[in-house]
Amino acid sequence: MKLQLKFREDASQAQREQVVQALANEEGAGDVRPLFPDATDPMRSALYVVDADDHSEGPLLSFLERADAVEFAEPEVRRKLAGP
Repeated sequence: MKLQLKFREDASQAQREQVVQALANEEGAGDVRPLFPDATDPMRSALYVVDADDHSEGPLLSFLERADAVEFAEPEVRRKLAGP
């Protein structure tokens, strides 16, 4: 499963790094990376993806919701293309 998060516009780089480091220490959290790694505009560069195991979704979302630097966090929506 994947979680998506967006850092607040006023979150400093140090605050972002602190959240990413804290996620690395959370049980069930895997890789934390920018959704758009080459983005130069502030909106896209604030979006991140967190790999998580299925049992950690709730605790990780709770952690992210409490983080002052995070504007929102949510599970990544799984989409399927419908065929004819």
